[in-house]
Amino acid sequence: MFTIYDEQKYPNKMTPLKIIKMGSDVGATKNMVVYESGDDIIIVDCGVGFPDGETLGVDVVIPDITYLLENREKVRGIFVTHVHEDHFGAIPYIIEDLPVPIYTNRIAIEFIKERIKDKGVKNPDAVKFNLITPETPEVILGNFKIKAIGINHSVPSPMGFAITTPQGTILHMADYKIDWTPVLDKPIELGKIANYGDAGVLCLLSDCLGVTADGYTKSERTLDESFDHFIGNAAGRQLFVTTISSNVSRMYQIINAARKHGRKVVFSGRSIDQSSQIARELGFLPFDSDTFVPEKEAKDHTQDSLVYIIAGCYGQTGSGLYRLSIGEHNNITLEPNALVIFSADPFPGVEENVERLLHNLTVSGAEVLYSEIQDNLHVSGHGLKGDLATVSALSKAKFYIPIGGTAAKMRAYTNMVKELGVTKDRVFELLEGQTLIFDEAGARLGDRLELKQVYIDGRNNDTLSPIVVKDREQLSTEGVFVVFVPQTQNGNILSDKIDVVTRGFIYVKGSQELMDESRKYVTKTLNKLMAKNKEPAALKKKCERELADFLYKKTGRTPLVIVHNVQI
Repeated sequence: MFTIYDEQKYPNKMTPLKIIKMGSDVGATKNMVVYESGDDIIIVDCGVGFPDGETLGVDVVIPDITYLLENREKVRGIFVTHVHEDHFGAIPYIIEDLPVPIYTNRIAIEFIKERIKDKGVKNPDAVKFNLITPETPEVILGNFKIKAIGINHSVPSPMGFAITTPQGTILHMADYKIDWTPVLDKPIELGKIANYGDAGVLCLLSDCLGVTADGYTKSERTLDESFDHFIGNAAGRQLFVTTISSNVSRMYQIINAARKHGRKVVFSGRSIDQSSQIARELGFLPFDSDTFVPEKEAKDHTQDSLVYIIAGCYGQTGSGLYRLSIGEHNNITLEPNALVIFSADPFPGVEENVERLLHNLTVSGAEVLYSEIQDNLHVSGHGLKGDLATVSALSKAKFYIPIGGTAAKMRAYTNMVKELGVTKDRVFELLEGQTLIFDEAGARLGDRLELKQVYIDGRNNDTLSPIVVKDREQLSTEGVFVVFVPQTQNGNILSDKIDVVTRGFIYVKGSQELMDESRKYVTKTLNKLMAKNKEPAALKKKCERELADFLYKKTGRTPLVIVHNVQI
């Protein structure tokens, strides 16, 4: 445990720097890092996480910002590195409680504005946006000076940040790779990174997701030939390409190939349509308007004259591609022998959804191409070991923090920089909520924040209690056992009229003996508890707990038990 900075011990020394990892350590999602120096806090990224198949009724998971709300007078702004939901998607859910300025590039500003509008944020025009790019001057916020660095990723205009603090310079390099021939951007500014390294870097926070694979990530440009090939050889066939809605450079490549082979383009799906509209308005898709056909007019065209860029590459229920696969799309019908190309790789947690979508498409008669059977459909936006080692070496950082990956990926990053001569004590594999403090005494771990999972119900954007999520999981696996207890207006319980209803727990007609035993047990338990004059709420809770124990002993299962009083 690190001893907190002591002004008496270091009376003339510099203000300590605190780095807090607020994002996930079990996957490459829900990205958020907090920097604190004196009376100033800045946030880099504010992303969503995605629930697994057991987290029922949950749309997304967002970072727990309790610490930031407790210190809201210190928070100066949120800096967003790029337009992936796991880096900016939580902003609409927290901006009302934490109304601070947002600093990012042109395309991210427009993406965030759309999401704020979609989520029904009150007074969206009050949200303050500030442009920051590699070309704009540094931003000065209290103890922090922030300068953007151009990098490469799978979306337009991604940025790293050089953050100057009283303790030294931090390089924050979220998702990135080295791409000498990007589709829409300039190559990564390795020269700037090297200059910072020569001047002295205190700590490098670096993407680590691709560290377990040797070599360098392929350039986005390598897919030009793939789309030319597949679209050129799909004569006479209906053709769909699905990718991430924010992958504008991939859209650019698909549109180029479609035009070359005489096809027009249809954007299908709300997220794809929104992204493409923003990209066209900002000049990232500089094609004539007659290149595109509105989805509702697509049926008026011969299908082999179109290319559909359609949402749903992660198998999302309700997406355009999912509805197409089950024959429920309002405007498009899947034709026999249609070709469907997946130009995206699923991330952990969505594999089951993708497999279901592949099944639906295949049994519907489509030919489906995806990365497991075809290796030239997608390139990662994350650097491999060679990319990451290059940036690490150029930074010449004194300390390193791997981000954006699991604990196993972080450990692999530690082993990689060890090969560069970095000792293990200079690498900090921060878990969710862990704090690293820099001051004149060095770098040490501070107290770990107790962060909770914050679940969002996608239907109404409400925050869900973990208790509700746990109840849903229990209902889905063990069922429910409800006891109705008749009670007179005077508070007397009619124990001879107690009724029991169960769903998803046991087959009632085959378990009549257990149902009768349960009624008797509830009656006995209620009488015993009432004799002790328990309060109604405490009596109900105690009865539920004892009945749950009884049912477990009888069946080995733990249904959700509910005791409900009925006034008669």
